[in-house]
Amino acid sequence: MRRPSTRWLLQEPAAGDEPLLFAFPYAGSGAASLRRWPGRIGEAEVHPVQLPGREYRIKEDPYRDFETFAKDAVEALLPYLARPYALIGHCMGALLAHAFAARAVKIGVRAPERLFVSASLTPSRGFYGYYHPWMSERRIAAELRRVAGDLGDGAIPDELVSLSVRVLRQDVRMCLDYAPPAKAIGVPISAIGWADDLDVGPDDLAEWQEYGETRVHVLPGDPLNFLAGAAGLRKVIEEDLDY
Repeated sequence: MRRPSTRWLLQEPAAGDEPLLFAFPYAGSGAASLRRWPGRIGEAEVHPVQLPGREYRIKEDPYRDFETFAKDAVEALLPYLARPYALIGHCMGALLAHAFAARAVKIGVRAPERLFVSASLTPSRGFYGYYHPWMSERRIAAELRRVAGDLGDGAIPDELVSLSVRVLRQDVRMCLDYAPPAKAIGVPISAIGWADDLDVGPDDLAEWQEYGETRVHVLPGDPLNFLAGAAGLRKVIEEDLDY
């Protein structure tokens, strides 16, 4: 593993012109949430993106708005954007990926070949989901422990739960204030849903057409299958990523 030249990535991308897939974490998580993913999907080299305020960047202030995040993230990853790349995100991560793509297009740097969004309403739909900033720490902690159990991670240390609750609460606040009007960004989109997802259905996924040419995929299972890098998800990425 080569040490990265930016704190935004876990490792330095390999030299060459093969495509990169930048993956954004869901609310309350960091790059380690994608540790089950393979290092490559098809021709693309996978790189989870690490945001401030979590894991090894825990001492840095987390973002409070998507615009500032997108400005900083594009600037940080600019050295890698001369080659083909795509973006993928799950839930809040999909909103982060979209904001990144919109920023790249706005300032005229190379746009992603494709934007993959999983289990996400369009940005214009605004905040949704189970978590709310005013939920008690006990309730959020219980849900985090449940998710960890469902993923087979075992018991989470109390101090780690406390940190995760803080990160999640800030992420939810950031999402709560975000509902920009729908606007096409000129980037093709793959909108991915999960058959057992009660929050985001096929009709919701189809609304991504307002942002660009969209292919809708509904995969078996629940949204946690995203974190496992399910075979169906990898197939969608490999088949839809044209460059």
